[in-house]
Amino acid sequence: MAPFTPAFSRSAFALSLAMGTLSTGASLAQESAADLAFRDAVNTPPVDYSGPVFELSHDYPKQDPGECGKQECPWLFIDVDFSSEAPLDWQSGPWKDYIAAIMEVVLRGQDPNLSNELGFQTNVNGETAWFHMPWMAYDPTMGREFAHGTTNERTAHLSDFLGSPMPNATPISGMTEACQARFAHGFESWAVGVYNKWGAYALGQAFPEDGAPALVEQNGKTVPAGLPFSEGTLVAKFLTTNATPDCVPYLADSAVWQVNRHQVSSDEEYTCQRGLQTTRLTQVDVAVVDHRSPTRWVYGTFGYSANAPGDTVLERLVPLGLQWGSDPDTFPAVPRADSVPASQSVLNTKIDTYEHWGCAGRLAGPVDNPKSSCVSCHTAAFAAADQTSADTGQDIPPVFGFPGICADGGSPQNAAYFSNYQFPDLYPSGAFPGAIPLDSSLQMAVAFEQHSVFANKGTPNACTDPNQF
Repeated sequence: MAPFTPAFSRSAFALSLAMGTLSTGASLAQESAADLAFRDAVNTPPVDYSGPVFELSHDYPKQDPGECGKQECPWLFIDVDFSSEAPLDWQSGPWKDYIAAIMEVVLRGQDPNLSNELGFQTNVNGETAWFHMPWMAYDPTMGREFAHGTTNERTAHLSDFLGSPMPNATPISGMTEACQARFAHGFESWAVGVYNKWGAYALGQAFPEDGAPALVEQNGKTVPAGLPFSEGTLVAKFLTTNATPDCVPYLADSAVWQVNRHQVSSDEEYTCQRGLQTTRLTQVDVAVVDHRSPTRWVYGTFGYSANAPGDTVLERLVPLGLQWGSDPDTFPAVPRADSVPASQSVLNTKIDTYEHWGCAGRLAGPVDNPKSSCVSCHTAAFAAADQTSADTGQDIPPVFGFPGICADGGSPQNAAYFSNYQFPDLYPSGAFPGAIPLDSSLQMAVAFEQHSVFANKGTPNACTDPNQF
């Protein structure tokens, strides 16, 4: 993301490809928590920019929306059984209908090609239908960019898209040495997440108008106000990549956005300097609260496929699977000798594009960590107990992995990570007794972390090396 420097001149600005103007550390230190929590982006567009400009949707509902009916939450009215102990078949049962019902709501009123000019619209039919997480535009390395409000996520490598050396991947032929040299440091993922009004009501309680997280006591535990997210909550995330169709053929004809992301140096490394550059839609994640799930959450993911039938980008999004639990009786939560096949994910294996899945038959999307899974990663969302800057693995659980993940069967770390638990339960290992549970919201974890940096330091952490993400 954007470089963090004491000053950034307009002449230096002009040397980049339409870079945005940065807020300096000094100027940020003079702003209030409310200003920083609800700012639109870490930088502003150049004066001659004429493209889309992101606006944070944070007029959160003041009243609890109440019970979610069939029109707004059709998936809750589909008969599903999340209690099966046997592996499930995507082609049998209601799985396609369930995830399709979620996506139909997400895409109501959207441009069928998610064009750069329109992107994802928060206003649908004259009403604000979608809302964003605050505090995502503070950190200069990963914070929101000005065009589409995307933030920098995990850097994916060619093997993530194309299979090798993952044994459960379906490789795509035709990769060239030129592609590998061109993206020696992998592909960056930039994503934007949105919450419906049920989810947004919780956001407004957790982050009131002063911008500081609001904490309450619940059953003897310190938790954010407004949590847990109520049934009816729907979260969607649109992930883009700078991978190109000549390197990853199934990205052909996908939605192409210009986002203000990290530029590449002459030796093909990502730098802190930003510029407007092309990204392509590759993955869409959805998550809903459903009381029938053992974790209260159900996650689904879609992958874009140029080979899928359909005249528009949205029609060519292929459902890849659903997950509602971490399969605590399946390797590596237990040793291989005691393991049973995963039954809390159902995977669409009848697809003609690459999909690497997650650990041992669990769900993970194309640009996600194949050694993890959707539920396992998200349920580990916690904030540091004293709201200081969190040290992953020390103050908060290791959300994105640890040495031996998906390998050391039955180890305490794997057993805890691939467990099922619900808010406000603490992390199963007992290693983080004071950590604040965030009901599976990794974006809220980022928000708490960035507020803690502001509260303790007054300025954001400087950008150093984007290649580490």
